[in-house]
Amino acid sequence: MATEIRRQALLKEMGIPCWFPRTTLAGAGASHHLDVAVPAPSRPTLVEPADVRKAGGGRVPNALRAALPSETQQKASFNPPVAPSVSVPVVEDEPAPAFAFSWFNVDPRLSVLAMLPAGADCLTSACRQMLQRILVALNAEFKEAVGHEHTFHWPFPGDLGLPTGHRAARQAVDGFVARRRREQPSALLLILADETPPFLYGDNSADGEDQHGHLIAHRQFGFAMLRTHSLHAMEADGALKRSAWQAMQSIRDRLQRGAG
Repeated sequence: MATEIRRQALLKEMGIPCWFPRTTLAGAGASHHLDVAVPAPSRPTLVEPADVRKAGGGRVPNALRAALPSETQQKASFNPPVAPSVSVPVVEDEPAPAFAFSWFNVDPRLSVLAMLPAGADCLTSACRQMLQRILVALNAEFKEAVGHEHTFHWPFPGDLGLPTGHRAARQAVDGFVARRRREQPSALLLILADETPPFLYGDNSADGEDQHGHLIAHRQFGFAMLRTHSLHAMEADGALKRSAWQAMQSIRDRLQRGAG
C-alpha cells in the first residue's frame, strides 16, 4: 500500500492523473477497494390536499381543491430533464520525440538547462568545463557553480505503461522543474539548446519561433528564460560561441544589476 501511495504521489507531482481499470486485467494484482457513496436522486414532493389541510389546520375549500392537480396529473407532468447526448471526438496525443537535458541550480538568481545530444546520459567533461567558463564570464561569483547535475530523459526508461504524447511530456517536465524549484528557486533560466524546447513554452506553435537571445516568461512558473546554442553544438562549431555570448548579454546585465 505504501508503494502504491508513493507511486500516485509521484504521478500527481508530474501532473499525470491516476486511472484505475474497470475490469480485471490479466496478470494484474488485486485492486484497492474503494467505497463511494452515491446519493439517491431527489424527486419533487407531490402536493396533496391532505398536506394543505394539515398546514392550514382546516378543511380545504372546494374552489382550492378543484384548482389543485390530482396526484396522477402531478406524476404525469413531472418530466426530469435529460442531458443532451453530445459526441466528443477523442483527440489522440501523438508520441513526443525522445529528448534529454541536464539541469543545474546555480544560485537563487540563475539556473541552467542544457539539452543533451541523442543517446547521451549526461554532459561530457568538456561541455561541463565550457559551462563553467560561461558562468564565470556571466558573473565572477559563479566560480564553482557547476555542481550537481540533474538529468531528465523522455520517455521514461522502462515500460511503465504511461502516456508518451506531447501533453504527457510537458506535464512530466513541469513536475521535474517544480521539484528543482523547491530545492532552489531562481529568477532566470539559461537554456542551452539549438531549438526552442516545446515543453517549456506555450501551446501556440508561434511561441517557439525566433526566440534565440530573447527573454520570455515561463507560461506556468513565471521565471525569465533565454535560449541560445547547445553546449555540444558550440563544442563542434566554435563560431557559435560568439553569437551565444552576444545572446547572453541580457542575462549578464541582469546579474550585474542584481535583478535576480
